[in-house]
Amino acid sequence: MRPIDSFSFLKANLVTTDSRDLMRYYYPIIGADGLVVYQYLVSFWDNGAKKHQFAEILNHTLFGMQRFEEALAILTGMDLVRFYQQQQDYLIELLPPLSGADFLANAVYTGLLEQKIGHLALEEMRSYLPENVQNLSKKFSEVFDATGQVALQSAKTKTNFDLESFKKLMVRDGLSFEKEASDVVALNHFAERYELTWYDTYLLARETAVNFKISLSRMQAKKEQKPLEKSNSDTFSPQEEVIIREAKADKADVFLAKIKKARQATITADERKILSDLAAMSFLDEVINIMILYTINKTKSANVNKRYLMKIANDFSYQKVMTAEDAVLKMRDFTERKKQVSTKSSQESNSNIPSWSNPDYKNETSQEEQAKLDQMKQAMLDKLRKD
Repeated sequence: MRPIDSFSFLKANLVTTDSRDLMRYYYPIIGADGLVVYQYLVSFWDNGAKKHQFAEILNHTLFGMQRFEEALAILTGMDLVRFYQQQQDYLIELLPPLSGADFLANAVYTGLLEQKIGHLALEEMRSYLPENVQNLSKKFSEVFDATGQVALQSAKTKTNFDLESFKKLMVRDGLSFEKEASDVVALNHFAERYELTWYDTYLLARETAVNFKISLSRMQAKKEQKPLEKSNSDTFSPQEEVIIREAKADKADVFLAKIKKARQATITADERKILSDLAAMSFLDEVINIMILYTINKTKSANVNKRYLMKIANDFSYQKVMTAEDAVLKMRDFTERKKQVSTKSSQESNSNIPSWSNPDYKNETSQEEQAKLDQMKQAMLDKLRKD
């Protein structure tokens, strides 16, 4: 750089600094030159209104170019300034100094400060809570519900939700919010309710996402899954255990694709819409997979019968089926009920057939009873003749 080179300030980059934090925590590290240059930049920031020459800074601070460049480098290293080049011009972005608590939470910065002022002086700057104090502060989820309305609940330990890190992972994996404003509030409420870290919350959000959009309802369904009772878990046949394992292993579209491939078919646009509709009903993929498998096997088709499938879905929704195990048990019960109804109907139908129509029927009527029957028969015949 040269004194005659031009630079400008980044627009909409107004920074408010706390001179106490700047002096207490940053000054021993950035030194007098760094402090002077930073204060100059903050004081003369003009919202990017025009270009300036570095000579203006040198003239006001009484610095030489090399001294200014060294101070600027230190400021960039401490994340107080970001310095960019655009062709022949330069751009300066200002960053606010960290608060005392955030500064001391940064192990690197704390190590640098300790080197400058010593361990004892550093400890004097730390804030410690007295022993045996009880935190009566409320969590976010204890004050606000998932819609952002005030709804006080019982106190629990406070947790922090790192939304910035959460969003960075969303960008990496191609996820997005359905409605960011409300979803952010609900996510924070969800993490605190289940005492999850922001990362655990993200892993769950990624696992339950629908078409790369975060689904709070499916996250909720996943957390509300209950382990199957041992008495029921011991009753699965080897075939059912395989079905459950495969249903849990794949996303719904992958599971359906495998079934279709075995039938030399491909997923249709309507079928993808069906999968989305089922996910919108808060069903997890493992439950959707069981419904899909049962429907295709029952209808003996390579395509999903939407009407038949939605009947199952409505029934599952009403019964709050949330796991593949529950789904298999429900389908088993449904099949057994149909068999019982079919058997009962067959028996009732057979009961209407006279016993004497049976080729193996044996007439066990006594001679006396048979004589009475013959008399009744003859009397009826005589009456018919007279009429």
